[in-house]
Amino acid sequence: MAKYEPVIRRVFEKKAEEFGTEEEIPFRRSDIEDAMDELDISVGNVPDIPYAYRSRRPLPRDIAEYGYTAVIIDDTREGSDPTYMFTKQEQLIPVPDDDEIDATFTTSAGDLPGPVQEYIGKDEQGALTQVRYAGLLDDFTGLETYHLQSHLRMRVKGREAELDDLYVGVDEEDNHHALAVEAKGAGETLNRNQLIRNTRGIEHKSDYPNSVETLAVKLDDNGHFYLFEFEVYQEDGDDKVSTERVWKYEFDSK
Repeated sequence: MAKYEPVIRRVFEKKAEEFGTEEEIPFRRSDIEDAMDELDISVGNVPDIPYAYRSRRPLPRDIAEYGYTAVIIDDTREGSDPTYMFTKQEQLIPVPDDDEIDATFTTSAGDLPGPVQEYIGKDEQGALTQVRYAGLLDDFTGLETYHLQSHLRMRVKGREAELDDLYVGVDEEDNHHALAVEAKGAGETLNRNQLIRNTRGIEHKSDYPNSVETLAVKLDDNGHFYLFEFEVYQEDGDDKVSTERVWKYEFDSK
C-alpha cells in the first residue's frame, strides 16, 4: 500500500498539467502504468491502486488541497477499459454516530447453524453470512428475502462491475424486488459511485426484477456491523445517493 501514494500522486501531477484543477480529471490504466514505470514501482494488480482511493483511503493531502475527494469510475466516457476520475464530489459514506442510528439490535453466533458458528470469519464475508443465515434482511426490508447469487459480475455501460450479493425480495402482493447488497469490511468505506454502478447494473439486466433496492453491509473494528438502505435517484441529470436508514447489529460471539 505504501507504493500506491507516489503512483497516484504522479498520475495526478501529469493529468493536472493536461486538464487543470478546476474540474474532474480523467485518467486510465495506462496513465497508472506510465507512472509506475517512471517511478520504477511494481504493483501486482494495477486496478488495486484506484480501488484503494475509491473505498479504502483518502487521497494524499497535496491532491485533496485542490478539492478532490476520491477516485471514481466515469461511466460517461467510451471504451471497454475503465476511465477513472479524480472527483470533487463527496463519495465516501461514513458510518453514522450511535445517536444517528435508526435502530440497534444484538445478534449472536447462536443464531447461526452449528458448523457455521465454528468457522465463520470476522470480515465482511462473515457479516454477509450472518445476514443470510440469521434472516436479517427480512426484518430490515419487510420482505421475504431469498439469496440468489454472490459476486455477481455484470456490465455497466460496457464496463465490468461486481456486486457482492444479490437477493430477491417478495412483498405481500407477491411482487419481486432485486436487493443489491454491497459489503465493506473494517477499514473500508462505502462509496457512492460504486453503489450507483451496482444499482444501474441490476436495473439494466432483463433477467432480474425491475424494482431494485440498494443495500449495504458495513463491518466496524469491533466486529459489529451495519445495514444501510439507500435511495439512488437522478437530479439535474446526475445520479445521486441518499442514506435512508441504518440499523446497527452488535455481534455477540457467544
